[in-house]
This record gives sequence, structure tokens and C-alpha cells, in this order.
Amino acid sequence: MATSKVKIFYDLVQNKVRDSKMYGKWYAEPVVLQTLNMRGLAKHIVAHGSPFTLDTIMAVLTKAGTCIVELISEGKAVKVEGLGKFYPTLQNKKGGAAVKEDFDEGKIEGVHVRFLPEGSNETGDDIRSAAFRKKVSLERRGWVEGTGKGRKVHLFFETEQQDNG
Repeated sequence: MATSKVKIFYDLVQNKVRDSKMYGKWYAEPVVLQTLNMRGLAKHIVAHGSPFTLDTIMAVLTKAGTCIVELISEGKAVKVEGLGKFYPTLQNKKGGAAVKEDFDEGKIEGVHVRFLPEGSNETGDDIRSAAFRKKVSLERRGWVEGTGKGRKVHLFFETEQQDNG
């Protein structure tokens, strides 16, 4: 990451969940300008002066992705130095079991892959929340009205636009 602060835009979004204690409160939501696919990531790596070709980088990223999934499904965590650790977690159904004999796999609702960012990488970038917050500047883009397909983003510098989120 460059030494100058990178700007992250955010919109204000109102909690519309009626039975929530936070109903009606406003919160910041980051604006994601683009999602890069693996080819986009590989092109970005090449643009940084990599000695490897686009095809080689794509092959390594593809193999890494399939291997990480395989290892996590075997109950192993995978640490990518400079990035962080991928690991499995379980989501239990609410209520659990009163006694261990009553617990069965039906009480497990889901299996998730989690990511824990690493403290710092070879360039000294720390992508954990508190440190990363100090490295970026935040700028409010606007506010969101509505939800789902009817969601509209009201921008400070334009009248409004439809949001694809």
C-alpha cells in the first residue's frame, strides 16, 4: 500500500429492522466501487512489475484457491504471510443442547470460512481494523434511501443514482 492515505467513500444507511434495538439509527456503509475477479487481480500484480506472466500468476492463484478450500475442509487453517489466516468456523442453531447427549449435527446450522487479517506484511502494512483505519481517509459520499431493488443513493455531488447493491 502506498504511504499516502487512500480515500474510502461511505454512505449513511438507516437500520430498517423494526424489532431491532437500533431501528431508525444511521450507520456508515463502505462504497465498494468494483469487485475484481482473479484475472483483474493477476493483471494488477503484473502491473506492479512482477517477473511472472499473467498466465503464471493466474495458475498460481487458481491452484491456491482450490488448495485453501481443500485444506480448510480438512479442518486446517491456512496462513498467507502478509495477508492473514483463513480458517473454518461452525454456526450453531440458537439454543444449543441442554446436555451433551442431546447434541447432534442437526444443531449445526452452517460451516463458514473466516478470514483474520495479519498484523503486518513485508512492506509494514497492517490491515487489522484499528491500524488500517489510521492509514485511510474516509469521505461521506451520500446517504441511502430504501432497500433492495428500490434502494436509491443520494449523492452530495449529484442528485441521485440507482444502487446495484
